Amino acid sequence: MRLALGILDLSGRLLFALGVGCLLLGGYLSWQTLSFAQDAQRTTGEIVGYHETREGDATRYRPRVRFRTANGDIITVSGQLAAASKRFAEGTQVPVVYKVSKPTEARLATFTDNWLGPSIAGVIGLAGIAGGFLVRRGVRREVTKFRP
Repeated sequence: MRLALGILDLSGRLLFALGVGCLLLGGYLSWQTLSFAQDAQRTTGEIVGYHETREGDATRYRPRVRFRTANGDIITVSGQLAAASKRFAEGTQVPVVYKVSKPTEARLATFTDNWLGPSIAGVIGLAGIAGGFLVRRGVRREVTKFRP
């Protein structure tokens, strides 16, 4: 029984560590998004096509977006998020943010492209910390039953 409780205690510690790691990852990804937004200009772009990538039997699609900068330059970039389907129809107008100092560094200004990663990492992190805490608390209760 002590071996099982030891394994559960270790599992709780690992789950807690996973939660902390995911929260740190979520914080880093949020910081990256906020840092990008500090030197960014918003505009509207148009989906002009897709960059297709083969991954085994599956095809992943990254949207190609064309937009005009405040200086009048026309820039075409690929979105940073690849999906299993084409998210937008060609010709669709989409919000874009780009670095004023380097317009070729641009992102779609959608929740999915900017905040989905940090959000998922944060939720997994909180769940991991809560799960690790609850497992460790349960193990401590069981250990006290075996002490004289």
